[in-house]
Amino acid sequence: MDTNLQKYLALMKTAQCASFTKAAEALSYSQSGISRMIQDLETQWQVSLLERSRTGVRLTSDGLALLPYVQEVCDAYDRLQRQVDALNGLQSGLIRIGTFSSAATHWLPNIIREFQKDYPNIDYELLLGDYTEIETWILEGRVDCGFLRLPTNSQLETIFFGRRSAAGHCAHNASAGGRTLYSRAGAVQRTLFAA
Repeated sequence: MDTNLQKYLALMKTAQCASFTKAAEALSYSQSGISRMIQDLETQWQVSLLERSRTGVRLTSDGLALLPYVQEVCDAYDRLQRQVDALNGLQSGLIRIGTFSSAATHWLPNIIREFQKDYPNIDYELLLGDYTEIETWILEGRVDCGFLRLPTNSQLETIFFGRRSAAGHCAHNASAGGRTLYSRAGAVQRTLFAA
């Protein structure tokens, strides 16, 4: 991954977490590494991006003005990487899943375990939220798929899955050009991944 892109991701995660330490944990860097990347951006762009205090960090007005552009670059890279993965077959990558806590606890461990049998090099990131947040995340491209209740936005492709008393829907943004992989066991369709 390009060094500048790593710095942009560090800025976004630090702004999201309001903490160098939490951003470092989330991105698997050291706290000093994250701090250094932000300092490099500030030097390169000749602006102050973050206000630092004992309670954490927050974006400056310049940081707030630049963050949407940083987000666009990161999103474009993510779309590029997904397209490359699609051309090469789904061998490695990251799947971001929007979910609520009960789905994350009861359904996803088994779904991910089954999916990893065929795709062992795929990593997963779970974002916990409510139905409205998850739907917004899917539409914005922040997550690849998510668990929702019907009815959903008409731009989303939904797939029903269920087992006895447990039922739900997994949705993804069909306009983003993703694909859906699933397995069928008897009459039960279980969504493993929707991109």
